[in-house]
Amino acid sequence: MPLPVYRCRGFLQFNCRKGDDPCPCGSGKKYKKCHGSPLLPIPSAKPATGQPTPKPPFIFRELRPDEITPELRRMQVDAMNSRVSSTFTHQLGQVRPPISADYLGYKFVVAGNKVLYQPKEKAQFFTDILLNFVPNTFGKEWFDAEVAKPRGTRHPAFEARYRAMSYMNAQPRDAQGVYKASMTGPMLEYFTFAYDLFTVQDNGRLDARLIERLKNCNQFQGARHELFAEATCLRAGFFIEHEDETDGLTRHAEFTATHKATGQKVSVEAKSKHRPGILGFPGARQAEGEHNLNVGHLLNDAIRKNTVHPLVVFFDLNLPWLTANRLLDMHIPPHPLIHGTLNRMRRRHSGRDPINLLVVTNHPEHYSADEEAAPSPQLLSIQTQLPVTPVAWPMALMDIHQAANVYGRIPQSFDGSPPAGMSFGTNR
Repeated sequence: MPLPVYRCRGFLQFNCRKGDDPCPCGSGKKYKKCHGSPLLPIPSAKPATGQPTPKPPFIFRELRPDEITPELRRMQVDAMNSRVSSTFTHQLGQVRPPISADYLGYKFVVAGNKVLYQPKEKAQFFTDILLNFVPNTFGKEWFDAEVAKPRGTRHPAFEARYRAMSYMNAQPRDAQGVYKASMTGPMLEYFTFAYDLFTVQDNGRLDARLIERLKNCNQFQGARHELFAEATCLRAGFFIEHEDETDGLTRHAEFTATHKATGQKVSVEAKSKHRPGILGFPGARQAEGEHNLNVGHLLNDAIRKNTVHPLVVFFDLNLPWLTANRLLDMHIPPHPLIHGTLNRMRRRHSGRDPINLLVVTNHPEHYSADEEAAPSPQLLSIQTQLPVTPVAWPMALMDIHQAANVYGRIPQSFDGSPPAGMSFGTNR
C-alpha cells in the first residue's frame, strides 16, 4: 500500500557569535568594512619582526600543497578518521559531522576538496562558518552586486541573510559575545540553504552548473529545490552522479543516486511550484485561498524525462503553512488533489505508477515576517506498490524519506552535536 507520512517539528533556539552593529548587507559590521571583506586573500608578505600575524577574514578555497603543513595534514586525517556517532546520524543523516581543527589561531574546516579557515575567535560555532559560506561560494562579485541593489530587488538568499542577520544583531549578547535567539523564518531559510550547500560540497560534489543557477535570481527556486534533493539523498546514504547536460538530444533527470548500503540506483527529479512574489518570481503575493493547487503539470513533466532507473520525484508545494497543511495532513489515501493526479498518471501507464517515490514537501519559512517564529517543515512521502520500474531494495526509498524528515536540523558545534537548549520537539 502507499506510504504517506507526515511530521512537523518546532525550532527553539539558535546560537551564533554576534558581530558589530548591522550594515546594509546584514553582516553585522559597518558598511565600509563589510561587503568587500569576506573574500580578501591572505597577505603573502610576512609581517615585520615583533608584529602580530595578520588574520584574514573567512576564506573558502582549496589550499595549495605548500600551504598544508604536516601538522595541519595530521589534524585533518585524524578528524576525517573520527567515528561518526549514532546520535549524529539519527538527527542529521548519513553524512559526516563538520571536520575541523584549530591551528595557529585559526579554525580550519574541511568542505570536500576545499578548506575554510577563519580566525578562531570568530568561529566558535559551526553556524559562524555557515553564515559566510554562501557569499564565499558565490563569489565577491555576486556579493558586491547584491549589496548595491535596493531592498526588494535582491537575490532571495541574500535577502534571507540580511533579514536573519538584522534580527540576530538586535539580540543581547552574553559576557562571551554569544547570544541565543528564537529561530525565525528568515534564519531557518538562510541557514538551511547554507547547510544544504555545505553538505553537498563536503559529501558530494557541488556542480558548477548548479552554482550558476543558484546565483541567478530567475533560476534560484528550481535550483534551490534541486540542491535540497541532492543534500537529502546524501543524508540518506547515496552517492550522486550528475547527468551529462551537454547532451541535448534527450531530457535528463537531475541526477542518478546510488544507495551505498544496497547498490540500488534511482533517477531523481526535483520540481518546485512557482508563486507570484515568492522566491524572486515576479508578481504580487497571493492571499489565502488564491493559490493554485494544481500539481499535475509539474509531475507530468517529471515523468517525461529520460530515466533508466526507478524514479524518485521531490516536489515542493511552496505554500503558506496553513494552506499546505490541508494537502499534507495525515490522509490515507492522500488528499484527493494528489491522489487523483497519481491515479490519472497510473491509468496512462497501464495501471502502473511511473513514480516510485513521491516526496512532497512544503518549506514555508520564506513566507515568514522578519521576527516571526519559523514554521515547521511539512512532508508527505508516497511509495507505490505498482511501479513501472520496480526497485530491488525498497529500504533505499525509505532512507530517502527519513532523510527528508531531518530538513531544518543544523549542527551548531563542530563535533556535530546539537547545542544545549536546542530541542526538536513536535509542533501541532
